Amino acid sequence: MKTPLLSGRIDLGKKTNHHKERGVFMTILPENLENERTLFPMFSSFMKEFKLNQLFRKCSIRKEKGFPVKDVFQMIFLLVFTGKNVSGIFCSKNPIFQGKKDTLYRFLHKTGGNWRKFLFLLSTKVVSEALLPFTSLKRYTWVVDDSPYERPRSLKVEGLSRFYDHAQGRFSRGFRMLTLGLTDGATFIPFAFSLLSSHQKENQLCPMDASIDGRSKRAHLRKESQEKTPEVFFNLLDGALKHCPLVSTILFDSWFSFPALIRKCALRGLSVVCMLKNTPKIYYSFGGKVLSLSSLFNRIQKRPQGPILGSCVINLNLTDNPLYARIVLVRSEKQKNQWLALLSTDLSLSEDEIVTLYGKRWDIEVFFKMVKSFLKLTREFQVRSYDALVSHTSIVFIRYIMLAVIARRNTDPRTFGELFYACYDEIQDITLMEALTLLLELLKTTIKQIFVLSEERVKELVAYFVNSLPAWLKGKVLLLNCES
Repeated sequence: MKTPLLSGRIDLGKKTNHHKERGVFMTILPENLENERTLFPMFSSFMKEFKLNQLFRKCSIRKEKGFPVKDVFQMIFLLVFTGKNVSGIFCSKNPIFQGKKDTLYRFLHKTGGNWRKFLFLLSTKVVSEALLPFTSLKRYTWVVDDSPYERPRSLKVEGLSRFYDHAQGRFSRGFRMLTLGLTDGATFIPFAFSLLSSHQKENQLCPMDASIDGRSKRAHLRKESQEKTPEVFFNLLDGALKHCPLVSTILFDSWFSFPALIRKCALRGLSVVCMLKNTPKIYYSFGGKVLSLSSLFNRIQKRPQGPILGSCVINLNLTDNPLYARIVLVRSEKQKNQWLALLSTDLSLSEDEIVTLYGKRWDIEVFFKMVKSFLKLTREFQVRSYDALVSHTSIVFIRYIMLAVIARRNTDPRTFGELFYACYDEIQDITLMEALTLLLELLKTTIKQIFVLSEERVKELVAYFVNSLPAWLKGKVLLLNCES
């Protein structure tokens, strides 16, 4: 029987121009989410299954008076699925929330809770209870990347900074949203994020609130946002490893693939798979010489065909303690005369496994597209305080987690429980030889009934059929005739 959580039908076939490289962009928004009779049961089932009320209490997300936290959170959470903005909701004849607009903004601004801890706990609970029972732990990898959180028209947003957007090739206003998540290649679950302001004072357009107590969590988040990206990255990673320590692989693109950062990941027991940046400022030890990536490419013997040009084992640590890694050179799909370099610190992985594993990194790009285009990450609330930005971004991430669980349960046949295993056992019981025997007997019976032929004539037709089969299948069929 379907539970309310599974009642939304998922459309995975929509395409966008932004993701032509992927071939298909899989949206996880159910088509009938605008129907409140479907929407509320789905949200209630998600709240109950993963015990969000308990997580609110653990993370000190509370209100001193007025409406309960659950009601206000529900209003903000479901807002994007109604197709209306905040003003439109309160102007409607039958509002889904009986409070006022100020109640929502006070919740975002003044909730003294730990939203990062909430995301850690919820994501760990979702992975362990909803995803891990249906897949192997070895399939999971950490993925880290940053994406622009733009506020182009803002002037007085706390922590607003000027940063360079490498994708657009221009400077933008806002923040860089550094995100860490977990993926098995089918479902991406965000674990933590940080809205990074610039650590350079000349690029800081609006200062942080200096009146906040420096011992509070709010002050620590503001201080962290102005640190350098590698330092924030390891803050997020260390927190995630405390909650989910068994995942031992991490993926990131060329913007993070510096030898020092890779070495720090290795010290934490993680194997790294990443794309390398072709720059003369980074060197690798190969064949007793220190070479840049371009020089290394010229020394490796190339293969004339196939997507993989070649590979080699290099030393990332130029001091006494070596750290060996495998570099795989791959032909670029866009320009055949160009090449890409992938690195893996796990030498047991083959070249094909390294390329396949790095392909899972694309899941975080799909996540960024979803939260910005469909879940209104930057366009739903025009708030100015850094606390409100963190609160709203956390709620948007929770929306995505719920939709990811629904999508997985609607598309993965293994989530149908005992029915899947019953069908699986039934298929396993029928071997190839038994299936061939049944098909041959059915063929003989059909020929006798339709053409009314003698036993000798039927045997001649069956022999002609067997001789027409491929060699590998013909041998198995002849073996069956001998046994019978």
